[in-house]
Amino acid sequence: MGLFGAMYIGYSGVLTTSMGMNVSADNISNLNTTGFKGSRYEFANALVEAYAETFRREKGLGSNVKAIRTLFNQGAIVTTDSPTDLAISGKGFFVVSDQKGNIFFTRDGQFFVNQVDEQHLALQNSMGLYLLGSTPDSTSADLTSLKPYLIPKVMPPKSTSNIDLQLIFDSTKPVEPINDPLWQSYDATSSNIIENQKFDYVFDFYGYDSFGNKTNFKLYVDRTSNLNEYELLFALEDPALDGRGSGKYQGAFLYGRLSFGGNGDIVGANFWEITNPSSFDPTIDPPMDLTALGRPQFQVNIGGATQTITLNLGFRVEPDGSITRSANPSKLQANPFAQLYFNQDGYPVGVFDKIEVITEEGKVVAWYTNNKNIEVSKIFLADFSGYEENLIKVGNGLFMAREGAQPFIFSPGVFERGRLLSGALENSNVDLASEMVSLITLQRAFQSNTRVITTADQMLEDFLSKR
Repeated sequence: MGLFGAMYIGYSGVLTTSMGMNVSADNISNLNTTGFKGSRYEFANALVEAYAETFRREKGLGSNVKAIRTLFNQGAIVTTDSPTDLAISGKGFFVVSDQKGNIFFTRDGQFFVNQVDEQHLALQNSMGLYLLGSTPDSTSADLTSLKPYLIPKVMPPKSTSNIDLQLIFDSTKPVEPINDPLWQSYDATSSNIIENQKFDYVFDFYGYDSFGNKTNFKLYVDRTSNLNEYELLFALEDPALDGRGSGKYQGAFLYGRLSFGGNGDIVGANFWEITNPSSFDPTIDPPMDLTALGRPQFQVNIGGATQTITLNLGFRVEPDGSITRSANPSKLQANPFAQLYFNQDGYPVGVFDKIEVITEEGKVVAWYTNNKNIEVSKIFLADFSGYEENLIKVGNGLFMAREGAQPFIFSPGVFERGRLLSGALENSNVDLASEMVSLITLQRAFQSNTRVITTADQMLEDFLSKR
């Protein structure tokens, strides 16, 4: 091969070590790049084979770069103060897309809430790519079903449909000497709605109508002439809000009687719905069928909008007429009247406030100014079998799938291939110590190969100068 061949062999060593330096330099420069996956150079020797008669001869022709591979091992995870920062612990990639629908994959979980249109928000990264997901109740998905999920800017109001109460009825109140029903004492046309305050106590609570307006209710309770029995009357605080019209029973919607056993538990119940604001008589009208409903249900008309409300006092009437009680039922006790628990499921309109949490299973929970939250989407991850062959680096922490490569889309979770960590980011997986050692060895190899070239050149000059 001669001196010229030696120079070309030295040149191949200079070229391959230079490319190795580029790989190490790229790794080191991205040491603090979120989600960066470092690369590894792989060198191979080059040779030529020649056959002379029966003998096989090999000649080395230097080195070349066999491959530059991406390393997909896990990077260190660090916490942040933003719940929309996401890290993947384990396998998987976030699936993102641009506005043209081009799909990319990334381990960079730096997302933030951005406005999409006048009514919706979405999670995007700094390049404007949408994080893709599916509906919150989805258990599986494929690449075609994933889409940019939208976060509503406004949560519409919800009218109250359930009121849960745990009440204490005072057993020390004397039984009425004569039967003076509470329903007869109620008169919305009078300045004093219940004549001469003919009730023992009134509980105050609230609900919401279909427009999100807060409405105050009252529950009047009074002893009857029967032992261990209380009667109840559910009404609006302001009867004028009743959309059914005027009359004596304007604003009143439910009347009932509760019977208590020796231990203070509810053992009997009868309820009547007051449907006509002008007339009501429980001695004539049959009570509602609690064996079919379980609990008293009635319609409330506020401003012309009707809503059905179920009143839960901690008991339920079974189809056979028996009564089952919850863990914390209303009771009759030798204690002043008390409201131990109150909850209603209505709420006013709410404006988007924040995303406070994204679960390990990928569910995105949005909070609104009405102090309510909803699950707006579920994030799915993509996994590939044979990363090196199926993914192409395209910059900005993004990968694209090679033609024909199909990712496996899975729901993240503790027992899945990977899980999500909210308020965290994955650092670069570059090992600085290894890269520094690599730089030293590459530098020595480069220096040695240049020495081969200069030595061959000097020998050639010596040869030519003697001719």
